[in-house]
Amino acid sequence: MTEQMSFNELIYELVRHIPPGKVLNYGRVAALLGVPNGARAVGWALHNLLGDEQSVPWHRVVNARGCVSIKGSPEGAAEQRARLEGEGIVFDENGYLDMQKHLWDPPPWEVEHIVQTARQRRADMDRNTPGT
Repeated sequence: MTEQMSFNELIYELVRHIPPGKVLNYGRVAALLGVPNGARAVGWALHNLLGDEQSVPWHRVVNARGCVSIKGSPEGAAEQRARLEGEGIVFDENGYLDMQKHLWDPPPWEVEHIVQTARQRRADMDRNTPGT
C-alpha cells in the first residue's frame, strides 16, 4: 500500500529546490504547497529536521520580513546568516535581506512538478520495498 507523503516531506522537497542565493519565507513555502496558513507548520518541520538537515537547505527559509528568525538558538541564527552570506546574500545594518532581490518565485507548474516528482519517487520506493 502506498503511503501519502507527509506535509513535512513536501516542505523538505520544495526547500531542496530553492536555488543558492535565493530564499522563501515560511508562509510562502506553505502557500506554494496549498496550505495558506501553514507558516508555523513549516517552521516546526524545519526545526525538526534532525539528521536530514544536510540534504535540506533550511537556511534558505526566513521570516516574512526577510530576517533570520531562529528563536532560542543564537548559534543557529548565526549559522543561518553565515550560510546565506556565503551564498552572496547581504544583510542591512538591521539584519534584513532584500526580499525583492532574493525571493525565489517559482511558477505554479514548477512547484507542481516538484511535488509530483517527489510523490512518484515515493510511490516507486514503496512498490520496491518488500512487505508494503
